Amino acid sequence: MRFLITLTLIATAAAFSEEPLLKAESEVVYARYGEREMHLDWYRPDDEAVYPGILLVHGGGWIGGSKKAFATTARELASGGYVVANVNYRLATEARFPGAVLDLKAAVRWMRENAAELGLDPEKIGAVGGSAGGHLTAMIAATANSDDFPVEVYPNQSDAIQGAVIMGAGVDQVARVKESKSGSIKNCVIFFGGEYDEVPEIYEAGSPITHVSAATCPILMLDGEFDKPGERYGDYRIKLDAAGVRNDFVMVPGAKHGEWAKAAFRPAFVAAMLEFLNTVLK
Repeated sequence: MRFLITLTLIATAAAFSEEPLLKAESEVVYARYGEREMHLDWYRPDDEAVYPGILLVHGGGWIGGSKKAFATTARELASGGYVVANVNYRLATEARFPGAVLDLKAAVRWMRENAAELGLDPEKIGAVGGSAGGHLTAMIAATANSDDFPVEVYPNQSDAIQGAVIMGAGVDQVARVKESKSGSIKNCVIFFGGEYDEVPEIYEAGSPITHVSAATCPILMLDGEFDKPGERYGDYRIKLDAAGVRNDFVMVPGAKHGEWAKAAFRPAFVAAMLEFLNTVLK
């Protein structure tokens, strides 16, 4: 189930130039683990309407980065008519897999728990992530309310999302490490708690491709021209097709890995995000 997405860059750029007033709140606690607090920033148009939601997930190889990287993107997506939650999650140096996955599921549940106060439609929540954040986004897209990933907070809420955008994301960590020159990837060792030969079952459990099913939400794969466009997703798209899951691909000309938030390329990336999410959430 593959669909062609066309970018309406001129129209989107015009919309940004007439950016509506936004409401926002910073450093909101969405989960607690003992004394450890997890924070997000939220943004939405400054009106009384109810909007779909977007969870925004930064990259950094699971060991670095923060929500600051997506601050401008968050405002631009909110200006497109969304309630946007830009989150921090526990990095692998603090919590190995599946810690970050559980954090994002908790954030989705927080959005639903607070939907009335946020002016959010709890039935329409998407997620956007880049690099490691794209991997984590693909994980939550395919593991909604899974007993394999139990979430401690907001037990009466769902952590399902209804659309996902992944950028430069490793969706098959087993294949990724096997195809590496050394057979080992440092960040994977930290995130998964060992080399592939030591914990193959964890690498498999930490691969979005493992969990694809008919329940997986629609997914847009969004790559820069100089970021191996589409190469990461071959078997993944075959599996999505077999499950009957909508999956789209868009390439942004001229962009390298991680440049989705760079001023020169951000309008094109945001336009593609909105083009897709508007079709699945609005």
